[in-house]
Amino acid sequence: MPGFHRVLVLLALGLLALLLVALFRGGKARQCFLFSTYVSSVVLFNVLILLFPQHYSPEAYMVKQGIYDSLLFGMSLELSIRTFAAFTGIARMVRVILATAVALSTAAIFFATPGNPDYESFVRFQPGITTAGIWCLAFVGLLIVWYQIPVPAFTRAIILGYVPYLMVFTVCVDLVTRLGWGAIQNLNVLNALAYDAVAGYWLYAAWRKD
Repeated sequence: MPGFHRVLVLLALGLLALLLVALFRGGKARQCFLFSTYVSSVVLFNVLILLFPQHYSPEAYMVKQGIYDSLLFGMSLELSIRTFAAFTGIARMVRVILATAVALSTAAIFFATPGNPDYESFVRFQPGITTAGIWCLAFVGLLIVWYQIPVPAFTRAIILGYVPYLMVFTVCVDLVTRLGWGAIQNLNVLNALAYDAVAGYWLYAAWRKD
């Protein structure tokens, strides 16, 4: 891992560790349990990668990304249930649409991922999976705006932060296929910069009083 990229990874780890403290100290972890699980997973995986880089194989990477993808779809479903629970008609429609999207995306991950995954498999399938996750979160956000539903500030911050980052992530993965693996180091730095920005935004939102 190049020096500057490593610094960015360590910065993200520190920001996310502080974010976990803020989530549980301020009680905001209850606003989206799976988001707190996601942050905990990222912290755990980053610590393991930094401590045991020799074991960070393509298989380990695919397991990590599969967990992140599953939590992303789960977050969309959980946020929709919490947000629209008091609006029976809307809630039923949202649950049906998002449950269908989650089921189809999960099936796609299961059937499309090869038995012996490698990085080539990742760059082929991941952009489509992440795009589906973006649409799920964006769908919840659009309904919140459309129906002017009051939601906690941190709930909005989860969506407002995660969707732009996922777009950057998808573009970076797509550029790997277009520019070749020679561009991976620069793209990793770009992705890490975007992630540090969203982690800092989440940390600010978590510490800020509603």
